Amino acid sequence: MFERVEDLVAEHAELERRLADPAVHADQGRARRLGRRYAELGAIVRAYDAWRRTGEDEQAARELAADDPGFAAEAEQLAVRRAELEERLRTLLLPRDPNDDRDVILEIKAGEGGEESALFAADLLRMYLRFAERANWRPRRLQGRLGRGQGEGHARGGCGAVRSAEVRGRRSPRAARACD
Repeated sequence: MFERVEDLVAEHAELERRLADPAVHADQGRARRLGRRYAELGAIVRAYDAWRRTGEDEQAARELAADDPGFAAEAEQLAVRRAELEERLRTLLLPRDPNDDRDVILEIKAGEGGEESALFAADLLRMYLRFAERANWRPRRLQGRLGRGQGEGHARGGCGAVRSAEVRGRRSPRAARACD
């Protein structure tokens, strides 16, 4: 099913051998490229090994289920786990976007709508910052001006893909509370 993965496992082993060579580290650019590729393949190799081992364990549990019915339940659990691992492996094998490792700037501007728009922009900025933190990115606020009522008039932060948004007079629940 995953014939291509065998080639990636072999490439991972080759990269490990090459990275162990001290001569490779004389060229920092080359060592960095090899190290990135090694790390990229590491997740795939670990997921493939887990998938393969789970398949072997499932097969052994099915063979032993004839003697002990307890192994039948274990075989079913292993089948579910193997399906999860297979889905994870399929996800890891999807082609990567070359821009995934690049830094980005997110700019949020309050548009027409005055204070409500500024409050919505502030909520939107906090939402993106929390999302970035949960994704283990390193967001940071580059600049920003606070508007009245703690809303953002204009803010810039770094991480994610380059995006720009202008907020135009939409009523947020926080703005509704502030205006009531």
